[in-house]
Amino acid sequence: MKPYIWLLALSASFSSFLVQANTSQFQTITDQDPEAVKVVKQFIEGFNAQSVEQLIQHTTENVHWFNLSGLKMDIETSTQHELAAAMSDYFASLNDAKARLRQIVVSANYVSTVEEVTWSHDGEQSSQCSLGVYQLKGNKISAVWYYPAHTCDQVTSPQYVEPEIGLLKETRQ
Repeated sequence: MKPYIWLLALSASFSSFLVQANTSQFQTITDQDPEAVKVVKQFIEGFNAQSVEQLIQHTTENVHWFNLSGLKMDIETSTQHELAAAMSDYFASLNDAKARLRQIVVSANYVSTVEEVTWSHDGEQSSQCSLGVYQLKGNKISAVWYYPAHTCDQVTSPQYVEPEIGLLKETRQ
């Protein structure tokens, strides 16, 4: 399986609750955050710490990771073991990647985000955004859908940006 995982960013769904993320690199978890938002923020903290263990502790045993592109949806992982292997490969290839939540939308047991990931490549700083949707079962992430990466800021004529990062090596199974 070749995961095209990442770039923590998901679909903004219509909902009754919108949380505007602050501009700091790390998102502060507050008492006012719904429990689902706390879980997603802790997941992102695990990503920023490059802690596979911290990521996995916030997921169900059969966590599914989907990558959407155009008319195609790939199932990247179906278990914690597959997710752990994929993220280990990802962190090995991009050891300075950091994510920041730009927006959070909550609807029942779904948390939709706009996530910005930054990294350096050949000494040059890069970033891209993605839309992501996290489905929670209890206080654990049971599924994640990521949409194609794009430039983070609005431009006059939108251009599709090919993701430079997130293309992982074969997942160990």
